[in-house]
Amino acid sequence: MELTVAEQLLYSTTKLTSCKNGIPISTGTGFFMRFPFKDETSIIVIITNKHVLYDATEVIVTLHIASNDKPSGKFTTYKLENLRQLSIFHPDDNVDLCAFMIGPTLNQAFNSGMKIFFAPLESNLIPTGDDWEYFDAIEEVIMIGCPNGIYDEANNLPIMRRGITASALTKKYNGMNEFMVDIACFPGSSGSPIFLYDRNGYFDRKKNSYMLGSSRLKLVGILYSGPLVTNDGQIVLGRAPRITVDSMMHLGNALRSTEILKIQEEIDKITRKNEI
Repeated sequence: MELTVAEQLLYSTTKLTSCKNGIPISTGTGFFMRFPFKDETSIIVIITNKHVLYDATEVIVTLHIASNDKPSGKFTTYKLENLRQLSIFHPDDNVDLCAFMIGPTLNQAFNSGMKIFFAPLESNLIPTGDDWEYFDAIEEVIMIGCPNGIYDEANNLPIMRRGITASALTKKYNGMNEFMVDIACFPGSSGSPIFLYDRNGYFDRKKNSYMLGSSRLKLVGILYSGPLVTNDGQIVLGRAPRITVDSMMHLGNALRSTEILKIQEEIDKITRKNEI
């Protein structure tokens, strides 16, 4: 039985445990992306936030073992070291986004006789300029990740959460390439992909009509933070899991997914340089 689109989204996302000298220091979320390369090959990376890897010397990730190109229900855990060599950071220091190469780990598994199953997201899921222009002011969104490190340990699957956009996707929130979502966000959710996933229809502003029975899937953002109310009543952006607060605000700050394309450009530069 083939995986549904929703099931594929689950297998696109994984929990990340950041460690320093072998000691876990935080958890986050990452998702697989496939970037096209030459000769019909591709490069596989895991996208997450820079702060998820901050101060880490290695990252632990548990991957699904494949059986007949499907998840077998069995898993294998890898500790990814040499993060500096594996990581590609967004060129703008103010954009909390990065990727790390997972290809060496996949090759290591394959060479040991094990095939890894995952469902990478493709660049064509990222909205184009025209798409951003015609999104509605309020859109339902789905976020997939591991809040506070919580996930389905027995099945090695992340948690799905549903909400709405808290700022219009057509606008750059506070002038930045970001938007806000009305979803409860916790440490560990950092790096979670945010989707528009309409299975049974949606309103097409460009055609000014409701597309009954049509589906729509777009990767619109990556969660990186969320405003928190501190003990003294101040509102701050919370990125690290060490912040103590009185209450969450049920809001999240997300980068527009187009920032992923800057990561892809950085990877292209590196691969071209290595070919010279």
